[in-house]
Amino acid sequence: MLEKIVSVYKLKEWYARLKDDMELVLTLTRKEPQCTYRLLNILFSDMFSEGLVQIGNVADEFDIDTGKASYNLLFWEGIQGAFTSNSELYDNLQFEDEVLSDLHHINFKKIIRHDWKKLLMIWKNLNSEYKAELTHYTMSGTHSSNFYEFCHG
Repeated sequence: MLEKIVSVYKLKEWYARLKDDMELVLTLTRKEPQCTYRLLNILFSDMFSEGLVQIGNVADEFDIDTGKASYNLLFWEGIQGAFTSNSELYDNLQFEDEVLSDLHHINFKKIIRHDWKKLLMIWKNLNSEYKAELTHYTMSGTHSSNFYEFCHG
């Protein structure tokens, strides 16, 4: 009898995990070309640029008290809110450059509903790629004065 109760309990637990996993699968989103540019528009906007500079600093009391100190959760939740909202400020490229003129095929107004974890991952990947290219670019003997051409776009 005890074995049946344990097996029923394990089965219920398994179904609960399966349900959670299915919800996670249904909420996963795929990064599209406009996502990176939209994220950069938001991160470097007047509203969020100061918070971006503060990433990695010691958390203040409010963040610790609310339990949102790890991963700068309060900051990234704000980024998520801005990312998923309609705003002319974030729906277009904020700078004009002849190098970026070939981006006319990207629909910057299309909003993908990424969660804060996905946005953090996009930022970390972009930042690490930038740091790697910058290190290579500033290395002696590269002989290129155009960073965009040096990185092959």
